[in-house]
Amino acid sequence: MKIDMKVQSLEQEGKCLARLSATLDDCFAIRGLRLMEGKNGLFVNFPSYKGRSGYVDICFPTTAGLRQQMTEAAVTAYHQALEHHQTAAQAQPEPPRQKADLSMQMG
Repeated sequence: MKIDMKVQSLEQEGKCLARLSATLDDCFAIRGLRLMEGKNGLFVNFPSYKGRSGYVDICFPTTAGLRQQMTEAAVTAYHQALEHHQTAAQAQPEPPRQKADLSMQMG
């Protein structure tokens, strides 16, 4: 399956590293994905709502293979966005330094 994963925002909010969206086979889009850092490594958290017995996923992969493929696509997109963000930050020129005002006021 073709998965186009895009990072919507990079963030360091708790264990959330990034917010993403995915398009599957150019015909199905999922918004509201989050790349999370867990005990066993990175994983994709799918959109959910709070039900009576906890959170319930709205959409999710039905096979372990697709879940793994989506996680790999999310991690790859995250690393590319992180690299792009760091490159852009390094390319920005330093703000001009203001000259110190050395004049003395005579009274």
